[in-house]
Amino acid sequence: MRPNPVVSVVIPIFNGERHLEACLRSVLTQTYTDLEIVIADQNSSDRSLDIVRSFVDSRVRILPNPTDSLDLHGNWNRAVQAAMGDFVKLVGQDDVLLPQCISIQLELLRESPEAALTCGRRRIIDDRGRTFISARGLGKFAKDRNHQFVTGPEVAREVVRSGENLLGEPANVLMRRALLPRSLFDPNWLYVIDLEFYLRCLQNGGAVIDRRVVCCFRVSPQQLSAQLSRSQAREVQELLRVIAQRYPNCVTEHDLRKGAARAWLLSLIRRSLYRVMKLRTALSASDATDVSDQLGTRGDLTR
Repeated sequence: MRPNPVVSVVIPIFNGERHLEACLRSVLTQTYTDLEIVIADQNSSDRSLDIVRSFVDSRVRILPNPTDSLDLHGNWNRAVQAAMGDFVKLVGQDDVLLPQCISIQLELLRESPEAALTCGRRRIIDDRGRTFISARGLGKFAKDRNHQFVTGPEVAREVVRSGENLLGEPANVLMRRALLPRSLFDPNWLYVIDLEFYLRCLQNGGAVIDRRVVCCFRVSPQQLSAQLSRSQAREVQELLRVIAQRYPNCVTEHDLRKGAARAWLLSLIRRSLYRVMKLRTALSASDATDVSDQLGTRGDLTR
């Protein structure tokens, strides 16, 4: 690895042994190779670090163990702060990048120097890697041309109207390091930590929205309970109110009411989808392949 790679892929990990190998392999086999992989381990008690060390590649850099106990926000902060590349991508330990993800997104940001970040769509996969939703995200932006430059206020208004994170999880986003906010991940947010961060990035520049699917986001039936779903919906609604206050000239009261209602509706839909996933998990691999087709869950039900 050269001293200053163009792209830094940062992977915060905590007891991620189940899917970490697939995640790392997807990053190391990208068609774009001038990158570093920064590993920020949060004192894992499983084989996570052994899995990382099994990859003999000079581009992999493991940060020293934290001397103090870190929460998720602290570990994400130190991971991004350690990045040396001009562009930064944060990847969850369960997620997978498609082979041309970084090549595509880097080209888009180079073509739009005023953009703080770019994002595409993602494929939703289950715990076994089977496709659950083939193309998810971007809302109305996905209906337009292949890619487009969108201003921060435009993104903010559409996020409020949709009641959800249109830009997707961190693996779906590539950011320009020079335009990152001085304060990174805000500990006041839990479920919308990424979205709140993106919106502050977009105060420094716009976004390049791209319709192509660039990564896989993994979900499991254990991730969402009814209580958790309600808590998530409430936090989304609170963030929508913050956004509306930040952009009073482009976000209306009608936008806010619409988004708040959709946030609750989406939480109910997610709970239904997770119940379908539990059913799939209970079936054998051979029988489960087409369960989502039989139940009508393929495609983006929440857009």
